[in-house]
Parts: sequence; C-alpha cells; structure tokens
Amino acid sequence: MKLLILGAGADRTTGIEFPMANTLLPAITQYLDGDGKAVDAALRDALPGLRFTFVRLINNAVDNLTNREIGELKSVIKRVQVVVDSIADDSSIVKKQGMLIVRLFNKLVGVATESQIDDETYNLIKEVFPEDAQDIDSHDSIVDIHKLPLSETFKTIFKTTLKQSLTTSSNDVATALGMDMLDVEKLLIDKFLGFYNNKSSEIKNYIYISWCLWAFLVHRQEKVLSTYNGSPLPFYGNIPAGIKAITLNYTSFLEKTLGRENCVYFHGGLAEYVRMDTRDLIPIENIAGCNPAQLITDEVAPNIVVTDENTENQRHVIPALVPPLRLKPILSHKYIELWHKASEWVQQADKIVVVGYSFNAADEHFNDIMRVNHGKKFDVVGPCVHDQAFIVRIEKVLGVPTGNWTNCNVQNLPAKKAGSVRLIKANADEVNLSELFEQ
Repeated sequence: MKLLILGAGADRTTGIEFPMANTLLPAITQYLDGDGKAVDAALRDALPGLRFTFVRLINNAVDNLTNREIGELKSVIKRVQVVVDSIADDSSIVKKQGMLIVRLFNKLVGVATESQIDDETYNLIKEVFPEDAQDIDSHDSIVDIHKLPLSETFKTIFKTTLKQSLTTSSNDVATALGMDMLDVEKLLIDKFLGFYNNKSSEIKNYIYISWCLWAFLVHRQEKVLSTYNGSPLPFYGNIPAGIKAITLNYTSFLEKTLGRENCVYFHGGLAEYVRMDTRDLIPIENIAGCNPAQLITDEVAPNIVVTDENTENQRHVIPALVPPLRLKPILSHKYIELWHKASEWVQQADKIVVVGYSFNAADEHFNDIMRVNHGKKFDVVGPCVHDQAFIVRIEKVLGVPTGNWTNCNVQNLPAKKAGSVRLIKANADEVNLSELFEQ
C-alpha cells in the first residue's frame, strides 16, 4: 500500500497559503475585524458573560513572562535575533525595535540566571550549615523571579509590539515575538483544560476561540476553492490516484481529491462539530458553501447553554478540531476508530511519503504510530528537513542516528539518505509525488 501523510506545510503551498499555527492568531484577529465581524457578534451573543478578547490575551502573555522557563525566554531571543540579523539597514526602526526586544529579554534572562544558587554556593552552604543542608533546595534561587512584577516600561514595550503583530501593518520583529507568545495551539491547549476542571469561564473561552478558528479556516478555504473554481488545486491536484492518505490538517482539500474513504483526518475537520455532553458528532452540510456567521447563529448558538453556573447543567458544542495535546482528548468515539485506522494504514504501507509534517512533540500521539514502523521506506519532504533540529526529531521518531545521513539528490533536489529514509529539501509543490511512490 502507498501512503501519503500531510502536515501543515502542504497547506502552505503557493496558491493555498494558509498561515502556520504560530501565525494564525494575527490572521484570525484581522478576519474578525473585517469579514468575520458577524462571527464575533454571533459568538458573543451565544456566550453571555464572555470576557475574552485578544487584547486581554496580550496583557496576560506579558504579565506571565516571569513564569516562563529560562529556556523559553532564550528561544524568544533567538527568534527575534534572527530577524534583527536579517535587516541590513542599521538605521531601520524595525531593526532597532528588535535590538531593544533582545536587550530587554537578555536582561530578564540575566536576572533569572544570576539569582540561581550555583554549585559552588551550594557546596559552601553545606560546609557552613551541614546539619541544615538537607532542608535547602540546591535548585533554589536568591530571588524568586516568578513573584517579581515587571516594570510598566517593560510591559508597555512588549504589549505595544504584540499589538502590532495582530495588525495588517505588522513588522517582522512583532511577528517573530507574536509567533512565540501568541500561539493559537498553545492557547487552545490552555483553555481546553476547562472541560476537565469544570471551569466555566475557560470553557466559554475555548468555545469562542475554537469557533473563531473554525470560521476563519472555512472562510479561507472558500476563498481558495472559489479562486480555482473546479480547476486542480496547487499540490493537491497532483496527488496520484490509488493511494491512501492521512492528514493532520483540517481543510477539505484532501478528501476532494481522493474521496473521504481514502483519507483519515487525524485531527478532525471543518465539516463536523461535537456536542460535548453526549459526544455526538454532527455533520455540517455543504461546508464548501457555508456561511460561518449564519451557521453559528442558526445551529451552534441554539445548542449552547452556559447560563447555569454548574457546568454539569450546561451544554456545549465545539468544532471537531482535536486540540494539539500530546495526550489526545476523545471528542467522540469516532476518533478512536479513525486513529486505529491510521495506525493500520501505517503498518500496512510499503512506501510512505510525508509532506509538510514537522514530527513535532505536540503530535506525539501520531509520532508513536510512526515510531513503531522502523524499516519502512520513507520520503520526507519539507523546506527545513535538513535543519539539525529536524534531524534530531527524525532520530527520536524514526530511529535514524544523526550521523548516518549521506548527501544526495532526488528529482534534482537536495536530499539526505540513511537506510530506507530520505529527507528531501523542498516545498510541497516542488516534488513529483507519483515518481516518489514509484521509486
């Protein structure tokens, strides 16, 4: 059996150009300020007492900076520094803004690092107070940075930059900062926990954010479909017949090409929603021609009841989009069947072509399915597949040691090969899938 596996990179193809997860929030907020105003209004009517706004999200993100681990702060510095280094004009205000962000983050990291009790200090403590040493935490700090308030100057700079990331006039520095601090997948994970701890405010936040995401994706999908109006879609139009496919995307482009019976939507899709108390999966008719605001008003809102303070007496419906948790929540029994089918297809496949999937730790459930299938023929396609971080992830999932790769070419594209696995550095639409499956 020939199996195609698609990640977010497939929907980044020129002509489709869906935003990646870490740039989705700016796109959603711009949609809600424009074509999606009716969606925002319909959801707020359905969720009385909703307090969530994306501006409030920015305030919370900045206020919680001191709760972040040092490694997380350093990753923000690295991301922004890459943008700063890419700007040649030293007089550029954007470059100077990036330099300021990096400088302030470095000062925050410096405070956190310098306050930690190092080994030399801890050993000295044990010598001076030998009887009390067992009561002293060697990983403690002189100052607990998690309890320190940030200055108004610091907060103003970061809030202003993050607000810029949500506008159409965003610059590269603001975008880089927003990628890390305003990630919609992290936000969904955080708010979904409300269903487990019966926190009504977080449940309402999740309902609002998830339906905003759904509406934006439906809107963008319809734009793509109307642009091509029956003509073959970029990338998807070149998928060969006679194969099976698993997608981690929500869009319906794949099933339009191969038919629903030949596809597994591992993270759910746009054409269904879930009633959370009964776990019923309800189809949305004619998703391609759907008016998001109308569906929310006519179908979603009448099935939402959040006025009772006791969450057990409430009723919630959410899009059938599985949050990117490492431990997947069971939105409906159908997903158990789908995930089992995906596992069977991976086991039965002779050749697997992976396009635009990052093997990220957030998808460990799916990675585990791939992990038990060492020795199969894999072609992995993506623009970043030769990056060291990606190669390390491949080692963790497919078991290929990082030192085993040999440089080669596939379809005149740079590639690396180790055993039965090839990493082809290319965008989704740059490879001939038919040839890859025949090789």
